Amino acid sequence: MQNIQATYSADLDVQGDIAPPWEKFPHYDRYTIGWRMGAGETWLGKWRDFIQEMPADFDVRLAYLKRHPPAPYNWADYVQETLHPELEHEEQDEYKTYLKELQDLSLIASDIAYPTWLAQQEGVARPWEFDETPEEVARNWTRYLWFWSRQVAELRLRPDWQLPVVPPVWAACASALREEQPGTPNFKQGLLTLTQMLAANKLTPPWQLGLSLDDFADSYEDDMGYVDAFRLWGMSAFDDVEHLQKFLNDTDAPQAWQTWASEHFIMDL
Repeated sequence: MQNIQATYSADLDVQGDIAPPWEKFPHYDRYTIGWRMGAGETWLGKWRDFIQEMPADFDVRLAYLKRHPPAPYNWADYVQETLHPELEHEEQDEYKTYLKELQDLSLIASDIAYPTWLAQQEGVARPWEFDETPEEVARNWTRYLWFWSRQVAELRLRPDWQLPVVPPVWAACASALREEQPGTPNFKQGLLTLTQMLAANKLTPPWQLGLSLDDFADSYEDDMGYVDAFRLWGMSAFDDVEHLQKFLNDTDAPQAWQTWASEHFIMDL
């Protein structure tokens, strides 16, 4: 692996590895466009080169994967191909067959991206540092916003918790963050309502708000309603069916909404 180490020396961690993509960018969901442009695309290319240069020996590759956090379930195909490079491509496509092996080796896990992200944070995250409005962050950095909401919910339990300073552009969410109450939802301003709920750590699904599937417009536009914003959140929040099903059960989702979620939240497993 000397060629890779020479080429990407600045990208190697303290163990001499190029970290797998699910560790480097845990706030990128599996199917985000971020893997096809910018920093995500660049890192994925470097990582693939690193893995190709790695000896095909099972123990070497297992040791590499063990040095890093488990992958979300929907990265299982990449984990399987890393562990078993000897498999033919058509066999790799059948990675679900090998899920039990990956589970037994603790190489994949449910809802693992958040603790991976959290371990990388130095203090409380600040989504407004993207220099975008609440609506823009909800639109462009949905998963990061969700992780921030979970982090804040945990920090609130600490006696030394202090509210971060919210810039004027985020004034519409300052009260929600301060008082842990999102206020009256505006179902027509879906992105802002979603952000206010996440700031208050009180995300409420549409079926608990009296909304119906008729309120879903299948829109990705900036003026999307709340059901569509909730769909955007769900696409970013869940990496596996187990995690999604727990959320649906905990919120008493009617069967029609469960079916809708399974159709619109992108997951392999």
